[in-house]
Amino acid sequence: MLATHLDAERRYDGLRRSSLRAIASQIDSINNLEFKLIDHRALSTAEKWKDLPNRKVDWEWNNYPNFKLRYPKRFELALWHNSHLASLSLGRPTYNATGLRLDFLEKNSEYSDIKVFQITLAAMNVYADALGARELRIMNPINDEVKKYYETFGLIYVPNGDYLVTRI
Repeated sequence: MLATHLDAERRYDGLRRSSLRAIASQIDSINNLEFKLIDHRALSTAEKWKDLPNRKVDWEWNNYPNFKLRYPKRFELALWHNSHLASLSLGRPTYNATGLRLDFLEKNSEYSDIKVFQITLAAMNVYADALGARELRIMNPINDEVKKYYETFGLIYVPNGDYLVTRI
């Protein structure tokens, strides 16, 4: 890894951590909620999701190290609730850096105690603000039902890009 890439990784890692601390302090109505970066524990826990019968998506979370290496400014969140991994999410700034996009979001299909999308969207908003981004994008919704669900949060579908967007 080049020194400049390592510097960027360190700088944005600090920004990610401070953003997660900020959102954790804002969301105080849910007890035992932990906002963490994706780590080995989260990835090994998510590996067990492959065997769950109700799993709706099949993200390859073992590709996280490649995503991490490629995008030092990335958004990432391992959301834990009562010591259970509730969801993983991963995204990155848009190419022109005016927005923050969510590329992958997977909820533990056997865990329904919390609404992970709303919490993830709030965490993205805090990180996007820290980056100076002016919009949030949710990329490639997996089906119309999910797209319509996202629209209930004020996101607008952009068909030629296959994403939903909101200004912040």
